[in-house]
Amino acid sequence: MAEDVAQQEEGLITLHLRTLRKEWRVVGLQLVASIALIWLFLTLTRIFGYCHPDYIASGEWCPALDHTLTLAQIEMSFSEGGAFEKLPIPNWVTGLGNQGDGRYYVPIILCMVIAAGWVALNFQPPARRRKITLALLGSMILFLAGMFILTWTFGMITQFELYWPFGNADDSLNHANHLIWPLSVYIQLLIVLFYLAPVLFGLMGIWGLSKRMINWSMAYILVFLGLYALLSYEGIVALLSSVSNPNAPGLNPLPTQIGETDTLGGLISGQVWELLLVAVLLMLYSETAHATIRFLEYAFRLPESCKKDPEYVRQFQSILNTHMQHTVVVIFAVGFVTMLALKFDDLIIDVVGWTGSGQWSGQVKESLELRLTYGKVISAMLFLTFVAGLKYIVPWQRVSGLIEAALNKKGNSNP
Repeated sequence: MAEDVAQQEEGLITLHLRTLRKEWRVVGLQLVASIALIWLFLTLTRIFGYCHPDYIASGEWCPALDHTLTLAQIEMSFSEGGAFEKLPIPNWVTGLGNQGDGRYYVPIILCMVIAAGWVALNFQPPARRRKITLALLGSMILFLAGMFILTWTFGMITQFELYWPFGNADDSLNHANHLIWPLSVYIQLLIVLFYLAPVLFGLMGIWGLSKRMINWSMAYILVFLGLYALLSYEGIVALLSSVSNPNAPGLNPLPTQIGETDTLGGLISGQVWELLLVAVLLMLYSETAHATIRFLEYAFRLPESCKKDPEYVRQFQSILNTHMQHTVVVIFAVGFVTMLALKFDDLIIDVVGWTGSGQWSGQVKESLELRLTYGKVISAMLFLTFVAGLKYIVPWQRVSGLIEAALNKKGNSNP
């Protein structure tokens, strides 16, 4: 009887991919990665998605992380050219005209739908996948040029002559105008997906188990941050504004002076907290997304006999549980230590103030340099040097081992 129960459990709990993709721990990691990715993108738009108000008032394009700015410029160009007053796709879909995060809600849902379709397509048999892909490409081509080809062919038949579909005195014979509307639809979709490419590629990689897509998503974010840092540099901003509009400075760069520590009980400033949140979310997204693929690859490469072995199943579940615990602890520790490092300049000022009331200590205490960005970087480096030196005093490996043993003992004690 016990052997039958064991065999039933062995058959129900296996390490096959079809079973693991429904495992709540695996799905939980994928959900955490998806939430971290969307949260990361929205945080980036709040920090890097705005331009200087004078630059927006001038009506010129700004290279911020906001697709509505580009769509507004294209709509203005189409209206001035007399094609149509508004772009074909409604504003509630593209987010044009909305403020704040409302610009991205529906486009993010659109990315989810596209990613879900892409994942579902990849899990189809090759022959069916090929047919569906050809059908989609044919539909896109037909939507773009179907009316153009139909009216042009019908016009040549009724006119009994061959003619070009553009540049004719009779506007009814300029059938190329039928390409403008579908082409503008594709342009809108392309722009929206171009700005939301990190979300689209990331969701494809998380749920489609593609490391390449996840790496593309992270590379896109890092490249944008690098370009923003370059274009928001004081000299570059002055150069671009002098060429386009002397009164419009372009991108709204981050201030060089760190604000007051008014967040998390005075531990960190609001501006630094937003930047730290970007780093923490990027680390959380990368770790959980890659971990999901790494664990499933490990299970996939196991021999068939091991996939049904209860010992291997328990070991796999233990690995997932340990990884989830370590992810939470490590990310919290990294964020907390980073905040302490950024707070180290205040500690330096306080220590100098305690040493005495001399002229030098007073100058250091009132120093503005320690409040600037590079002052924060220097103090953070000093803090990291201080923490690194503690390894000769504090046995960090011993401490981490005790903590891990306590967590394991607590987990084993629970039924």
